[in-house]
Amino acid sequence: MEELIEKIVEIIGDYREEDINFLYRQRIDSGHVNKWIQQFEEKDKEFILTELLHLLPQSYLSKESTLRILGKEFETLRKDFGYESVKEFLDETRFLDCQEAGKSQKVFLGLIDTIIQDQYDCSLEDCGQKEIKNWIYLDDVLASGGTFRKDILTEIESLGNAQFKESGIRIIASFVILHSWATSNVQFAIDNKLEYKLSQRLKFYRVAKIDNNPNINYFNSNPEFNHIYPIKSDIGDEFLEFIEGAFEREYEMRNEKHAFRNSDHPKKEDFFSSPDNRIRYENILLKKGFEIIQSIDNLTAKSLRPLGMTPPSYKTLGTGSHFFTWRNISNTCPIVFWWGANDWFPLFPVKNRGRN
Repeated sequence: MEELIEKIVEIIGDYREEDINFLYRQRIDSGHVNKWIQQFEEKDKEFILTELLHLLPQSYLSKESTLRILGKEFETLRKDFGYESVKEFLDETRFLDCQEAGKSQKVFLGLIDTIIQDQYDCSLEDCGQKEIKNWIYLDDVLASGGTFRKDILTEIESLGNAQFKESGIRIIASFVILHSWATSNVQFAIDNKLEYKLSQRLKFYRVAKIDNNPNINYFNSNPEFNHIYPIKSDIGDEFLEFIEGAFEREYEMRNEKHAFRNSDHPKKEDFFSSPDNRIRYENILLKKGFEIIQSIDNLTAKSLRPLGMTPPSYKTLGTGSHFFTWRNISNTCPIVFWWGANDWFPLFPVKNRGRN
């Protein structure tokens, strides 16, 4: 296992590297990964490391690779919106700054400021000097879409709904990780709130896409399901019964029909090393995540699931994200990766997040 661990460290070793100081114990090294894997059953340890090593090159986004892709995005935007130069595009673009200090949006605005200074000899303060025709919204992850929806509706309300509608302003939503199911849901929710279709003026861009829309239809006939999404099992049914009875709610739980993956999909497995290995890996993470939740003396987070946080009304196993960035881990990932309490040691220690 030592060789597997060393190869994993080579990939994820820069995780939260910028936070390493007297407050943050140490960088991820072989001892760190070994401490994490020792919490699993002996028969599963080498398998988990082997499958994780297969998945990480596709799903771990280092700072270097992410900034390289983001740096190319402005040329794409120039072409998509018909500008002669990136500078002309930036002159008519406002970068939305909706979140408080310490949140991810502030971090990415700072990174973009550096990129455009290096590549286009201007700063964020120089942008939007002419009539504003574009809003850019930056963030690390679009998972449920709740924060994005709230922020966009607040900006529209601030400008004035009627004025925004007449302005023709386009909204460019740029994320590092984009969930396809959330994308469709948030577009519908915003249109419904505004009472007119914004979809023609709202365009999403991303570094990585999680193809997790469970609605199989003409428009979504073969989702990749490049996330953790188990097929039906006894342990899965047991958890769904557990979570329904864990809290008193003033609402009915929903989406149980999407709790388990249709075993016919994906039609071709391109994310995991094999269909059988996918099933085994998903079930290990589900079982261990359920064990972690059962170890919590006072369960208060109605959104908590073995496979990651999800809207509290969802009777599902969790969002199941299996993409990670160098600066933090989304709470929509399986909790075996980020939970840091109840004697559980996380592979990716979280930043700016409570434990309960």
